[in-house]
Amino acid sequence: MKKPYFFLLFVLTLLNCSNDNSKINYLNDFAVFIDELEFQKTSEYEINWEEKNDSLNMFINRKDKFRLSAKDEQSIALLINKYNNLKGVNSNSEMKVNFYFENSLSMNGYLGGDNFLETMTRLLGKKRKEILNTFFVNTKIHETGNLLNKIETGKIDIGNVYSSDHQMIFKTAIENAENNNLSIVVTDGIYSVEGKKPNIVAVKIEQTFVESLKENSIETLVLKMSSNYRGTYYTESECDNVKNLNQKRPYYILLFGNRELIDKALNEIAIIDELPGFKEQARFFLTDNLKANYTILTTGEEKHGQFKASKKGSDLIEEIEDVEKYERPGFNGTPKSENYLQFGIAIDYSTIALPNTYKEDSKNYWADDQLGYTVTSISNVADMDKSSKTFKEVQHINDKNKTNFTHVITVKAEKNLYGNLNIQLKNNLPSWIKNTGTDNDCDIIDDVSHTFAFDQLMIGISKAYQKVTDKSQYLDINLKIKP
Repeated sequence: MKKPYFFLLFVLTLLNCSNDNSKINYLNDFAVFIDELEFQKTSEYEINWEEKNDSLNMFINRKDKFRLSAKDEQSIALLINKYNNLKGVNSNSEMKVNFYFENSLSMNGYLGGDNFLETMTRLLGKKRKEILNTFFVNTKIHETGNLLNKIETGKIDIGNVYSSDHQMIFKTAIENAENNNLSIVVTDGIYSVEGKKPNIVAVKIEQTFVESLKENSIETLVLKMSSNYRGTYYTESECDNVKNLNQKRPYYILLFGNRELIDKALNEIAIIDELPGFKEQARFFLTDNLKANYTILTTGEEKHGQFKASKKGSDLIEEIEDVEKYERPGFNGTPKSENYLQFGIAIDYSTIALPNTYKEDSKNYWADDQLGYTVTSISNVADMDKSSKTFKEVQHINDKNKTNFTHVITVKAEKNLYGNLNIQLKNNLPSWIKNTGTDNDCDIIDDVSHTFAFDQLMIGISKAYQKVTDKSQYLDINLKIKP
């Protein structure tokens, strides 16, 4: 009597497994469709948008056939949003720039600074094709005309200048950064918090960004700037409320938009080499489906030891064998003074929109401790001696395979050489951000580099991007090393 029940249970189990596999295939196919579209867009491939729309609608219609979790729905929403961003961006069409100038009282001190005025002139004064909308922002958004003139003449007293709502400012900037729209925010980066508790800043900003990123998968670029500050500084810590300053102070420019627009802005609007007082930069973006080509270099200055490619006939090598350490004999029969293996990994970082200072910092890499390897250095191919073996080898591989390897990662091990080596480029908060933030601005006189709660502000942004994509790394490098 129980057999029909167990048979039905068996059939339902098979159907559920089949449905799960079909759902995974569906989500993977959707992601591949978007990846291919992004590649076509960046390579200036002529895209038939009518056909692409038909394909998109097919994916959207198919999703009702699967039992989707909240995370699945979120992934699909991000893919659809990415499609809309790719379709909306057209390098030949008019770009709209929304420029938000935080005009709280603490900004007055910058207005006479030469670096600050020149930077504002470069951002606002150039006659360009794009549409420019300008706003003062504090606790509300105040549309205004002749913004540059008002900055130059010090006439920025509009709205509630005694406080700023950064959550509202950033949320507005993100929401108005869709398609061919770019948002720029200029701020002193000081986050005024209730109860003087800076640690709540990260939580509030994270919540704001998570909510916004689910609707609009834009990128955030942060530029740390410096200019003379002359005027009243209002402390956030529990000490004398005001300080009179005449010194250098940091301020910040944030850009919000899709990748293509931010890249365009860096070439046409916020040209870093032309901005006086530029100090640092950081870029935040969703890291789903990031990929980079890489290969082990079989020759070059980084190579210490012996090995060969496991597969012949290819310059793109992810597996090596016949591995032997580099050894240097000791003096007069003493033990070996050096005994290790070292090699370089060429990688194409051209599509990873991170500053070179981040890519070239070994602290941003992680190597699986199952083997004995550490990342010792990262070199930019463009900065190499053109007569070096490594440079010539990378150029040869690029020319032969039509690749674009831009950096060389050097790894080294003294023991546990053999096995599967996993290296990750981690999604870390840039070290300059940690060094910029402070929770005590009582000693602000002669302090030219710190900003109250700025690190908490950026931690909130960084965590939001990681939470939406549910990843702690930008990408993985997987190699196999055999004796």
